Amino acid sequence: MAVVEAWHLYKSFENQANVLNDVSMYVNEGEVVAIIGPSGSGKSTLLRCLNQLIDVDSGVIRVCGQMMVDTDENGRARYANKAELHQIQLKTGMVFQSFHLFPHFSVLRNITEAPVQILKMPKEEAEQRAMALLGKMNLADKAEAYPYQLSGGQAQRVSIARALALSPAVLFFDEPTSALDPELTVEILKVIKELAQENMTMVVVTHEMNFAREVADRVLFMDEGIIQAEGSPEEIFTNPANERIRQFIGHFSME
Repeated sequence: MAVVEAWHLYKSFENQANVLNDVSMYVNEGEVVAIIGPSGSGKSTLLRCLNQLIDVDSGVIRVCGQMMVDTDENGRARYANKAELHQIQLKTGMVFQSFHLFPHFSVLRNITEAPVQILKMPKEEAEQRAMALLGKMNLADKAEAYPYQLSGGQAQRVSIARALALSPAVLFFDEPTSALDPELTVEILKVIKELAQENMTMVVVTHEMNFAREVADRVLFMDEGIIQAEGSPEEIFTNPANERIRQFIGHFSME
């Protein structure tokens, strides 16, 4: 079953035409899809369109079979009503490269705020779930800490726990290790690998080629607003048919 479906997405900005240029993709339940490509290729824009952070100009997006946006007879995007969009948004979680934690909330409250305020979950239940997630992230001792007291790797693990607290059907990662040094990068990649082993549906925009090769079920290669190729990690990294992919991968050590 496809958790996310996107067909013929177009998006341009005032100073950039065709940031997304007829992009179609899907993500099946339990699948890990890695999106790779050079800077400015449209990877993060695609992720943000799937998560309602940016509106598409036209195209179709469904999440868990529910229509988020389609295209009207004039070729313009037509979004679902506010209530439906809210329901769809609860099915997705987003982990940003810059953490986006609330600085004035403790770690525990950062994780419980959305379940309590949005899902109307009892505070005690939300805190029990948050502590279980912090234990999973090896951060149970940081529940009362504030974001400024955390390392980058710890802050990113808290942001992952916060995204998981709403039990999303799919988790989006926008270059989750780009703000971290190599040692902390290993911490975060380990967490994502563990989630993959638990069959969490994930879409990961990443510049970590070895991680994409090791963890992803499918890899999409984007360049100039187009998905230039997609396939298994072996097809993309071991024997790429596309010369542009060979050039791109050649810049990375694939040990």
